[in-house]
Amino acid sequence: MPKLTIDGREIEVEAGRTVLQAALSAGNEIPHYCYHPGLSIAGNCRMCLVEVEKAPKLLIACDTRVQEGMVVHTDSERVRGARASMMEFFLINHPLDCPICDQAGECRLQEYAMEHGRGISRYVEAKNAFEKAVDIGRHVMLDQERCIQCSRCIRFCDEVTRTGELAFFRRGESTVIGVVPGKPLDNPYSGNVVDICPVGALTLKEFRFKTRVWYLQNTPSVCAACSRGCNVFVGVGTQRLLMATQGQQDESIKRIVPRVNDVVNGHWMCDEGRLSYRRLYSGERLVRARTRDDDDATWEDAVRTAAAILKSAAGKVGLLISPRLTSEDMLAWRLLLERLGGGPVGVRRLVEGKDDDLLIRADKGANSQGASWIFGDATAEADLFAAARAGRLATLVIVGDALNPEDGPSVEAAARERIASVIHVGPFVPGDAASAAVLLPSAAWSEEDGTIVNFEGRIQRVRRCHLPRGEGRPGWRVARDVAEAARLEMPPWTSSAEVLASLAERVAEYEGLDLESIGLLGAETGVGLGA
Repeated sequence: MPKLTIDGREIEVEAGRTVLQAALSAGNEIPHYCYHPGLSIAGNCRMCLVEVEKAPKLLIACDTRVQEGMVVHTDSERVRGARASMMEFFLINHPLDCPICDQAGECRLQEYAMEHGRGISRYVEAKNAFEKAVDIGRHVMLDQERCIQCSRCIRFCDEVTRTGELAFFRRGESTVIGVVPGKPLDNPYSGNVVDICPVGALTLKEFRFKTRVWYLQNTPSVCAACSRGCNVFVGVGTQRLLMATQGQQDESIKRIVPRVNDVVNGHWMCDEGRLSYRRLYSGERLVRARTRDDDDATWEDAVRTAAAILKSAAGKVGLLISPRLTSEDMLAWRLLLERLGGGPVGVRRLVEGKDDDLLIRADKGANSQGASWIFGDATAEADLFAAARAGRLATLVIVGDALNPEDGPSVEAAARERIASVIHVGPFVPGDAASAAVLLPSAAWSEEDGTIVNFEGRIQRVRRCHLPRGEGRPGWRVARDVAEAARLEMPPWTSSAEVLASLAERVAEYEGLDLESIGLLGAETGVGLGA
């Protein structure tokens, strides 16, 4: 591997890497706009100019390959002057209205203007005026006058989705970005152009002017919209008592953006997953425990009622669960069922559409693979309902979906008629709530810590982003509380980490894993891949 020297520091990198990649890998930040690690190299912004000894002129770091013995200066006087000139060029027609721009707080242009700009402008002529708030697709708005023509969005549509909706139009100082006539930006991954836009030219309609980014608390987690398990950051509004607008005063999810994981989703995510958080607010939340005879039952009373029903039906209890539960929740319900003498388990199949050649999976069960590890393969809903129709079940425990109220498990009428009691556990009020003997609220996807397994068998961590609604609590804790009330022996878990330890003991694929070995990027079956 070639060795080169960057700002007096010798580093060794793979052959074929660029100076910019070498510098970034060594922790040396070189400013850049057009370069993106998930796209081809365009070399058109000229912000990454560096000085290479023996070269007759400054070179762009993003498209200069490293060579043995190369000596690079990234902060010389020539380089600083070039960067200042480029910043002045970018700002000639750019509106200087950062306080009202939706990108403020995470804008590369704003940051580099402060770090590398001259601080003044010599341009006194009228700025070019381009179109604002241009609706270019189902989820994306365009502000042409903010565009710095880095071409990232164009390359994304050409190279990643291969749909080619965006292009440059006109020439010279009149050049603008826009959609190809008759071809709106409606591909299933359109929101990614907003993520990779370094300025405020492209904004997501669903997040546009909803809150300031510095009021967001960003939690690393995993998308639960399908079995791909894309790594994401979940942005939650922080509680502020003196905010000017109501939208900044709650702790709801404001946006989800992709988190880089090269072996799962790379730099991208689909629009369905990006907006999946809206489903959490589309149905009525179950915030208090209920019983058939008392809508205002205390948690303790409801748990005792559920425990009594389950104990009286021991050996004739069935379990119907969502494939979006964490593995910790699934293990807890499995152990409870075992303590009750065992019984059939039905895991919902959430299949919609078809797989594509990028990220989207037809299997919408985020933890379908984990369910097969924990319960085995004999988990068909049809078999569970057949047992109910045959009179082999007296009680059915339904554990609802943690993300989408419309995907909550439901029981076919013929089977329901043969079941004496139904206990419902979940974050949403089910459609047949009136027929349930007990309803116990549990945490939704964004409200508890745990792990899920994607379709490739990769174990990944889901993180709690905010507190559960009302009396909701993690599913494993609900199962533990019911077991304690029924005086059944269960591990005395007090945290999801302790449940994970039980998974490592009882599920072969989890053997040897803990929170540290799973880390931020997940782990393959039984093999920690670090944080």
